[in-house]
Amino acid sequence: MNFKLRAQLIIALIVIVVSATLTFYHISQEKQFAKERSERSSENIRLSFDSIVHDTEQLYRFRTRATLETPGVMKAVAARDTQTLYRLILPRYKALQEENPYLHIMQFHAADGRSILRVHLKEKYGDDIASRRPMLQEIHREHKMVTGFEGGLGGIAFRVIMPIFERGKYIGAVEYGVDSGYFVKKIKDSTGSESIVLLHREWLGAADRKLYSQGIDSFYYSSILPEKKEIMQLFAQKNPGLLPRTVRYKHREYEVTPLFLKDTKRRTFGMIVTINDVTGANQSISDALIGSLLVTLTMVALLWGVIEYTFGALIGKVDLQERYINTILDSQQNIVIVTDGKEIIYANRAFFDYFRFKTLAEFKKTYQCICNFFESEDTEQYLMPEMEGMVWTDYLLANENKENQVKMTINGETTIFRVNSKKMEYKGNVRHVVVFTDITRLNELATQDILTGLANRFQFDKALQHSIHMSSRYGRVFSLILVDVDHFKEVNDRYGHLVGDEVLKELSRLLSQSVRKSDIVARWGGEELVVLLPDNELSSASKLAESLRARIETHRFAPLERLTCSFGVVQWHIGETSDSLLHRVDEKLYAAKEGGRNRVVS
Repeated sequence: MNFKLRAQLIIALIVIVVSATLTFYHISQEKQFAKERSERSSENIRLSFDSIVHDTEQLYRFRTRATLETPGVMKAVAARDTQTLYRLILPRYKALQEENPYLHIMQFHAADGRSILRVHLKEKYGDDIASRRPMLQEIHREHKMVTGFEGGLGGIAFRVIMPIFERGKYIGAVEYGVDSGYFVKKIKDSTGSESIVLLHREWLGAADRKLYSQGIDSFYYSSILPEKKEIMQLFAQKNPGLLPRTVRYKHREYEVTPLFLKDTKRRTFGMIVTINDVTGANQSISDALIGSLLVTLTMVALLWGVIEYTFGALIGKVDLQERYINTILDSQQNIVIVTDGKEIIYANRAFFDYFRFKTLAEFKKTYQCICNFFESEDTEQYLMPEMEGMVWTDYLLANENKENQVKMTINGETTIFRVNSKKMEYKGNVRHVVVFTDITRLNELATQDILTGLANRFQFDKALQHSIHMSSRYGRVFSLILVDVDHFKEVNDRYGHLVGDEVLKELSRLLSQSVRKSDIVARWGGEELVVLLPDNELSSASKLAESLRARIETHRFAPLERLTCSFGVVQWHIGETSDSLLHRVDEKLYAAKEGGRNRVVS
């Protein structure tokens, strides 16, 4: 075999290998991305739903207090005076509907299970409604707030049922019913996903079952458009477990993701199904293979012909092939490097764009390894130059089934990357092809509070568990500060929830600017924020809390005239669990509020 033919075959083989590698890498990345997108979408929807449920529960908990304080209401409930109660409650009901147009049920129940008043259906009362409603049976039995989706004469709704006590004696309950469309709208506002609420047949309660006879499996639609109904039917076909899947409908692709809803007793009472149009988001495997084959055949034919007629310029053609490969790699948005673990040997264009260097030689004047930019985190979730006694590239190979992440900051802008690595060996030389994929936005959605930008409850719990582990292992200390905005309900009532949200954002910025970089500020829930202070004893934590209290009191929160906060401060004790620690700091905060607010209790 002559040299020309060998050169042609070798170059053709190189093109095929590179094209196949990139093709299969692209396919694997698309599959992984689709899986992660589905998982994160489901998690974001779950977090959004839990937040909406919590906010709805809190809203009507406070509205109940105001309702029962209306003169004459408690007396009318105790006397079961339906007409008087209706006259007193009607203005209140209309005001609540103006506040939330999705509120379409409000009713009062006697302790024996009979209906006193349906404000939305005043002619219907005195019936034994509890015999048909599991949620009413539960509140009459346990005398505690009950929430969840359930059917009734007013249809399927998310219900908040609050107990009513007179001089310590349970005399009945007040119930609010919010249409499922409220949750659909809220989920779309927070996640951008279209969704459908379905209720398990065992939770239809007193609802007219003729109106809710359509659904999938044992779940029934609360409401649905015909087009969405056909998509749901396709989703349920040959899918008995109702697992997430992508369906085709009218030449478009829809990603359908179910989220099963469980009550406090782990009983499945319904599910939320999101439908996202992902047409064109994922290239099919067959399309990718065909496209790759066509590109490969085209390149092989072109190079074969070039070498055939211009063999004298073989070296120049080899250089041309090198440019082809570089072009393919440079077209990738992900950072791709080749390294021996310490020194970078090759980097694509995305690398230079990110680190803002023109050449690899210019980069090496200051740095040898990309690992010089790796940053640590209190939770130890990010890759470091050395991990478990191994250099980072060897650690990647040893943990290739784990999602490894890297945190890097350039010019004050922090980026989170997912890192994948493949090992190459040639004549005793070991090289690692490492791909860095930017997942900053996905990471933010999973770990940050949507309103304030602070760490969310999920991220804070991880940091707290890590602090307990590290403190137990190395004999270190840490403290917690729990912050609650004084009279925040009055801010919302007087200025509106939009102003309330801006106040929370400004307060979050103020706290973040007032603590160390190693400290973690998170949104605990509602108007409560929490600060985790590693390596901080109670005395220094209390001083910081007092400093924060004073700074907040003098800060201008437009349009408020004045804003104050109450603080609870505790230090972690050796052997203490997170639940115990959080309980103690909550007690301190309660003491601060009971002591007059705008103070620190430690």
